Amino acid sequence: MMSDFYQVSSVWQTILLVLSQFAVILIAAGQILLFKRRCRLSKQLGMGAVLLLNVVLYVLMQLDSRITGAEQGLHWHIPYAVLMLITLLSIAFCAWMLLSETKNRKTINQTSIKEAFDNLPTGVCFFNEAGLPVLCNLAMQRFSFAVCGKDVQFITDLESCIVKEFVPVAGAIKDGRVFVLTDGSVWQLKKRTFTHENGERYTQFIALDVTDLYEKRMELMQENEQLRKVQAELKKLSANVVAVTREEEILNTKMRVHDEMGRCLIAAQKYLQEDDTKNIPDSLAASWQRAVSMLKYSNDTPDEDMLSQIRKTCEFVKVDFVQTGELPKEERVAYLLTCAVRECVTNAVRYAAATELYAAFTENEHTATVTVTNNGIQPEHEIVEGGGLSTLRRRVERAGGTMIVQSAPRFQLTVSIPKEKEGVL
Repeated sequence: MMSDFYQVSSVWQTILLVLSQFAVILIAAGQILLFKRRCRLSKQLGMGAVLLLNVVLYVLMQLDSRITGAEQGLHWHIPYAVLMLITLLSIAFCAWMLLSETKNRKTINQTSIKEAFDNLPTGVCFFNEAGLPVLCNLAMQRFSFAVCGKDVQFITDLESCIVKEFVPVAGAIKDGRVFVLTDGSVWQLKKRTFTHENGERYTQFIALDVTDLYEKRMELMQENEQLRKVQAELKKLSANVVAVTREEEILNTKMRVHDEMGRCLIAAQKYLQEDDTKNIPDSLAASWQRAVSMLKYSNDTPDEDMLSQIRKTCEFVKVDFVQTGELPKEERVAYLLTCAVRECVTNAVRYAAATELYAAFTENEHTATVTVTNNGIQPEHEIVEGGGLSTLRRRVERAGGTMIVQSAPRFQLTVSIPKEKEGVL
């Protein structure tokens, strides 16, 4: 086997060519694996040199093989045994390199720690007291290049990014404390200073990928904007509901005035036709008085709030109105509470012969309440809600409130209305 390659038989040449081709494929695969695993540069260079040597020898052997025609070959005087030895050693070297690399990946050492640190999806960089980077992974280098246009070289490269006036390189956008990169990803940069157990101070910078959180935040802001618009529309509708309810109340008052006046007119016509004006009962005079008061102080009086109307009505029918607390500022709530007070004024005069009416307004963060009582005759039995109280209950419950009618030991009406929830959505 000390003969030159081009002198041996075609069988031995084929065997060596197959081994050489296998060696080239194996070494090339090993080179790719070392590159992907970011192994030390010395290993990659060594594997590259062996790969180049085997490629050259494979080409030379192809030129000198009998398959291609020995007479056309270069006839290099390289012994067959030397070529076989180089090929086998190359295969052995590649196998040893891959086995050692696989073994190193199963043990924790400086190389494995550095490799794991470089492969972190989060950018991390440590600076010593002099401001020089002592440890910086690939993610932080990519972040620095995308935002600052250069790799991390000094602590000021990252400290300048936190400053409010910082302007990133073209394509990147700074939105508060986050950075929107050209690839659409969003990163947040944080700074922290700590002291090592040996007394040395280090500064840590962390770049976090907050793309999902940023997208959720933008979606939430858009939804909040839509909710603000809906809230504004609901306020308009609420104002319209108050106006409609007020018109409904005006209509009901007019109907009561019409009915009261009708009854008075029919009774008066009867006594006038019978020419019995001397025997007109006091009840008819009281009915006329109530009708006139309702007509004079109806709730469609312009430029006057309902509470003032209630006070004037009480003065006219000789009932002292005693108020404690303040009427809520929210128009919808105030209107419903004053409706409850007004209904109690009518009932206190008509059924209890009261001379004093007490209205206590209270409110908290969520609800506004009015409690109405009087000093009139105590109810002899359980109060049955008629047209006025039934209508009031429907309005209160339609607004989400509660209404409680108490008969003993004295009449008491309690109405609570929920207030609108204000604040940023």
